[in-house]
Amino acid sequence: MSSPRIPIIFCYFLLCSCSHSGNESSQSDAQNFAKSNLHVWAYEEYDAVDRTPEERAQALKVLGIAKAGYICRNAKRVSEFEAYLNAYRNAGIELVGVWTPIHTDAPLQETQVREFFEVVDKYKLRIQWWLTLEHDFDRMPESDRVENAVTRLLPLIEEANSRDCRLVLYGHGRNRWFTQAENLIEILERLQSEKPSSELGIIYNFHQSHAQMDRLQNVFPRLQPYLVALNLNGMHSNGPQIARIGEGDREKAMIDIVAQSGWYGPTGIIAHDRKQDAAVVLQQNLDGLKTILNELGHEDVAATY
Repeated sequence: MSSPRIPIIFCYFLLCSCSHSGNESSQSDAQNFAKSNLHVWAYEEYDAVDRTPEERAQALKVLGIAKAGYICRNAKRVSEFEAYLNAYRNAGIELVGVWTPIHTDAPLQETQVREFFEVVDKYKLRIQWWLTLEHDFDRMPESDRVENAVTRLLPLIEEANSRDCRLVLYGHGRNRWFTQAENLIEILERLQSEKPSSELGIIYNFHQSHAQMDRLQNVFPRLQPYLVALNLNGMHSNGPQIARIGEGDREKAMIDIVAQSGWYGPTGIIAHDRKQDAAVVLQQNLDGLKTILNELGHEDVAATY
């Protein structure tokens, strides 16, 4: 790359749009669940109330949330990306990451990717790029899947890191091969061996992880060194796959696994319900997370709500 890279831990503290991962000795467990560290996810896409970007930013301020991710997945979201960026900036809301799915063998020609980079270049953003390969890996021979994913991702790493953005693997679709944590770890380790100086990571989404609930205790230690962001959800053994935090019977144990690990990084609550006011959904998630934190003995963190 053309200029010296800034260590990611300094990037987090010095640039409001940067993030970091890994254990931090100055952080007690569960500090990543403090309200000041929470971002909202899927907020613009799922809402029964038609809000402008400015109104949506104001709703977050009322909720006391100062961070957001952006779901740059379709024509409307792409066309409004810059407007949301400016509305969030003007309201003092940090954009921590942007998600784009990749559908074709020419990703740089896909509208959502092209527009994402145009805005990144215009504003010199330094953020996490959450990326999903939507290709049907499950139809490929199992022995070919990792190599295929690595081949597709290598040129995209160059595009991201040349802009000082971190490419982050995002599993989308709870039963798909590309979503399983073990496969993402294998892909990332291969990428890291090919590009040792690259900035990479994995985001773990509870709402995409129903097929992994029973093995999270075992896989999380392997995932933790690569984990750079986390999105929460209410998790049912049997029931709705999208639920408020605190409504399920599994998310409390999953949150406890994360808290006990000492991992620290951007942590999100989702608004994933087109039939209800997203501000109400987010408040319900905040209330449920606060209750769980109290039940797990993290009263100091719960007191930040």
